[in-house]
Amino acid sequence: MKLANCWKTAVLISAVMFASTAWAVTPAEEEEKECKKPKFRDFVPEAKSEVPPESEVSFHVSRGADPHSVTAEAKGEKMDVNVQDKTTFLKATAKLPASLRDGFARIHVTAKAVDGGCLGQDGWLIKIGNGEKGATPVTEQESK
Repeated sequence: MKLANCWKTAVLISAVMFASTAWAVTPAEEEEKECKKPKFRDFVPEAKSEVPPESEVSFHVSRGADPHSVTAEAKGEKMDVNVQDKTTFLKATAKLPASLRDGFARIHVTAKAVDGGCLGQDGWLIKIGNGEKGATPVTEQESK
């Protein structure tokens, strides 16, 4: 009878040890968690609008983004981005570089997620005019 009790005890101890390691999360599994990329919306001025040089641009970034990682650039030139926390989203504003004059420019925006660090990217195209016209949409013929 003593031998049966020893076996039961040994089985119980090994079951507890293996069960705890089965539920443990390894660093590799931690990295496999799905990261939610930041989303961008409400681009101002709208895509394909004509704006004067050195205009201000703004956009909203989803809540899961790190406010310190939000960047914007136009034609490869970095812009200083001001980020405001609006509780349910982040509002980012920036000014077009002074060196950009007549022509088209793509505003490229990025942000990293707080959890996971994955990178979200987006952008939109605007036309930089001589400043006499307001923010008006560009027709398909003009953009070609």
